[in-house]
Amino acid sequence: MKKNKKKINNSKVVIIFSLLLIIVIVLYTALNSGVFISENIEIDGNKYVESEYIIKALDINNSKNIFRYNIKDMEESLLRNKYIDEVEIKRSLPNTLKINIVEKEIVANLYNEEVYCYIDKEGNFIDKIDEDNKDNGVIIVNIDYNITDLQEIKFKNEEDRKRLLYLLESIKEEGIYKKIDNIDMTKDDSININTNDDINILLNNDEEVKYNISRLAMILTDLQNKKEKGGEIDLSTGKNALYRP
Repeated sequence: MKKNKKKINNSKVVIIFSLLLIIVIVLYTALNSGVFISENIEIDGNKYVESEYIIKALDINNSKNIFRYNIKDMEESLLRNKYIDEVEIKRSLPNTLKINIVEKEIVANLYNEEVYCYIDKEGNFIDKIDEDNKDNGVIIVNIDYNITDLQEIKFKNEEDRKRLLYLLESIKEEGIYKKIDNIDMTKDDSININTNDDINILLNNDEEVKYNISRLAMILTDLQNKKEKGGEIDLSTGKNALYRP
């Protein structure tokens, strides 16, 4: 019986050793085979972060095996970029790295007569922008603010920040974000909005903002159907909206 047990134990050792040897051979082959050289790089989801920057930041080259990249370190490296909110990197056999980027949602380009800067949906600072490089698809908001040494947005008061974000959220919910060119919130009691069709909009800076934006959405749709451009929409006079061509 003892001899049989020894034979069984020896057989297990041989099997385990053989499996480990196979694993080592497979890993060595995978790490050194030219089949897995990173010849294809697929980057998706990036608008503000250029693909060239991503490739350079991750030190990707077409002579390196895809199994030699440290995926976790690569993801952490990209997350340090101020525009990137989420990132996922995957290997796709035999020779592809897939990089999926989720950028921070830029809701406005603030302007204070001195500098432009992007903010996210929480009102947090993202980046300073040169006038020539600003994204024309992002609403410009003229408002009183400063950028601190810690790269934080400091509004004149907290109420300004809340009203701005509430206004932007209402505009987005009504589906008219792309119709708006700029917003002036430099006055305490009123808001001035200009559309891409050169329509000037007046409304009060009060608790009726959401209601007035819903009215504005219907009016803009009506004017668009009538192919009207320019003029002024006055929503500051109460229940009756006024349009002056």
